[in-house]
Amino acid sequence: MIIKNICCIGAGYVGGPTMGVIALKCPNIKVTVVDKSSDKIDSWNGPLDTLPVYEPGLSEIVNKVRGKNLFFSKDIDDAIDNAEMIFMAVNTPTKTEGEGAGMAADLRYIEACALDIARVSNNDKIIVEKSTLPVRTAEKIKDILNQHGKDVNFEILSNPEFLAEGTAIKDLFKSDRVLIGGDSTESGKKQ
Repeated sequence: MIIKNICCIGAGYVGGPTMGVIALKCPNIKVTVVDKSSDKIDSWNGPLDTLPVYEPGLSEIVNKVRGKNLFFSKDIDDAIDNAEMIFMAVNTPTKTEGEGAGMAADLRYIEACALDIARVSNNDKIIVEKSTLPVRTAEKIKDILNQHGKDVNFEILSNPEFLAEGTAIKDLFKSDRVLIGGDSTESGKKQ
């Protein structure tokens, strides 16, 4: 299977720059970044000097690929449905109440994202958790997808980001480390 469509759920600091670089480096792949925030998507589609994320070099990349193979959309369901690979780059704030308040990651956005993917998906998908998440979150995502999904095979990969503000584009082009983990080697055969 050759990957032709990638969806990234989350148009923030990780999703926008990462997908911009993927679109630049992989011109034959359609990359669609979606978000529930209309303001954020409008900003990505607006003038280059009003992008919601500032990183040196980002506006030049977006200028080269936006509208060609990089798209920003509010239609989350359509992007999920058409993608073979889905990156989850949603917010993971620190919990403010309950067990672990002030220390543990709040996974409600990841869980909601997994529920959306399960609800919409009608064919096999590779899911890449890109958000900064605690160990074993991939197992929770897999449980949600298997519990709520249709008769669809989901392969979950963990690919944590190591971007630093101010050098994210440089970090994406010349990463000092890339970690990818999963249950199976099948997704490694995808191109």
